[in-house]
Amino acid sequence: MIVVKSNELNNVITKKTAVALGSFDALHKGHLGVIGETVRYAKKNNLLSIVQLVERNDKDKVNALSKRLKILESMGVDVVVIEKFTPEFKAVSYEHFIEEFICKKYNAAAVFAGENYRFGFMAEGDAERLREICGEFNIGVFIVPYVMEGDKIISSSAIRRFVEKGEVEKARDYMSRPFSLSGEVIHSNGVGRKHGFPTANIRIPQELIVPKDGVYATRINVDGKIYQGLTNVGAKPTVKIDERNIETYILNFEGDLYGKKIEIEFLKRIRDTKKFDSLGELKKQIEEDKKRI
Repeated sequence: MIVVKSNELNNVITKKTAVALGSFDALHKGHLGVIGETVRYAKKNNLLSIVQLVERNDKDKVNALSKRLKILESMGVDVVVIEKFTPEFKAVSYEHFIEEFICKKYNAAAVFAGENYRFGFMAEGDAERLREICGEFNIGVFIVPYVMEGDKIISSSAIRRFVEKGEVEKARDYMSRPFSLSGEVIHSNGVGRKHGFPTANIRIPQELIVPKDGVYATRINVDGKIYQGLTNVGAKPTVKIDERNIETYILNFEGDLYGKKIEIEFLKRIRDTKKFDSLGELKKQIEEDKKRI
């Protein structure tokens, strides 16, 4: 898979393409449906498959860019175009977007988008206008229906709400995979290690949504190996640390993780964070939590 900016496409687009259009910030079931249709159509018709990722400066993204790229590569996407959401890009009209990006830069033979896809200045472009103008350039337009979960339309905003409320199981249902966070393991106060439950700490990511404070049953990816874990999001009141962080006790793991990157998948919120009268009580609670998971 090739990852480029749109101004670097000259030597990448060697033939006609099929392009997936959308925000693709959460890569939820709806997004995956649009991209999957694009990849299948491209393979069937000897086209390059392209996914356009418009990168905003939002502080509540569901997935880091590195995570999304990994997922897109696993789906068989040929080219990912990263477009920064600059003031200049924001000001592009929907007509100019189709002519300059879809026709010229992407050399599209077909485009795919969800029912609620909006584009161009003030989001004036919609599926109908996409069909109308692309038709003038003989570009096929395929609008993929909404994906529902029960009677609700799957959306990135709903996933963000679930994560903020600690409802990570619902977020998983909307994404078809657990919500996860990654980070480099940093040094902390070492209290857990001294008392028989060493923990791996990562910083709260600034640009990503973070689950509601509390203790979660988690799954930890360490160098490609998967472990069960207990993860606390928030402060550490028992040891008088008020700063929020993400602290994970990894079951059946031995080794030094400092400086390594780990991925934490959040499976279920099991309780609130509590202040215990002693570390002995905290250790007892951790043993009970281990039994629960």
